[in-house]
This record gives sequence, structure tokens and C-alpha cells, in this order.
Amino acid sequence: MKSHPYKINCPDRLDTLKVIIINQRKKNKTRASYELYGIACVNGSTEVDRVQYAPTSADFSLVSTKAAIACYLEVYDMVAEFRGAWKSDDVAKVVAYDKYPEA
Repeated sequence: MKSHPYKINCPDRLDTLKVIIINQRKKNKTRASYELYGIACVNGSTEVDRVQYAPTSADFSLVSTKAAIACYLEVYDMVAEFRGAWKSDDVAKVVAYDKYPEA
């Protein structure tokens, strides 16, 4: 059964995800303008995988559909879109989805 993606609206959670993704981008030296990340919490640690990327927003819209995000939520706890087409990662936008609705 596919998970329904619930959009994360909590600013603190989104800021934390942004920091995690920026650190992952620095660690792996990835620099795509648009990236989709899967985040899994396993045994007290956080695993972050870049699962898709694209050079333009038009290309990214093809890989970041609700259906694709629902499929990734079968494997990951959260899925985050990193839209960093600006000069600095600090002003990038993060849109994230969870398996469960926020309380």
C-alpha cells in the first residue's frame, strides 16, 4: 500500500531538514539546482540519500510528482525537495513530505 504524502509545514522541521541537506551536499560535493532527498531514521541515526536531481525546474517537475514522492515514502520516512537554484544554499527552498500528518 502506497503512503500518502503529507506536506510538512512546521518551520523548525523544515529548517532542520535544510541544514541536514546542505551538510549532505557539502559532504558529497553535489551541486544540482534541484534535488530530491530521501531521509530515513534508522537505529538513532539519520540516513540521507539523494534520489533524484535535475538542472531545471521543468525537468525536476517530472521527477518530483506526488506519485513519485509516495513511492519514495515506501522506503524513506521523509522526502524533501531541495530547490537551490540561487547563488547560496542558505536561501534555497525546502519542501518536505512525511508518511504521517503533523499533530
